Amino acid sequence: MASEHTCPYCHKDLVSWEPPDEAGWDHDLMVCENNECSYFVKGRSKVCKDYDRNFSYRYCYDPATGNELPILAWCGGDLSLLKGRCKEVCEG
Repeated sequence: MASEHTCPYCHKDLVSWEPPDEAGWDHDLMVCENNECSYFVKGRSKVCKDYDRNFSYRYCYDPATGNELPILAWCGGDLSLLKGRCKEVCEG
């Protein structure tokens, strides 16, 4: 079943995400989970270059408010740019 919301960067369907209680939202958000989305990929390079951390951000839509916002995302494993490739990716 297709989502009624799509990512404006990669045009993939957004998926419902239930934030943990400590995040402060009392409702589900809609998030782009596409690891090849330009928003996520550019965010990964920016966070790596500016902060030397294994994080990025994903496009998020809050259906309760209609707001669009970035959601911080951990980039472990194969998504990590800090496995000796960070300087190459960030400077290249």
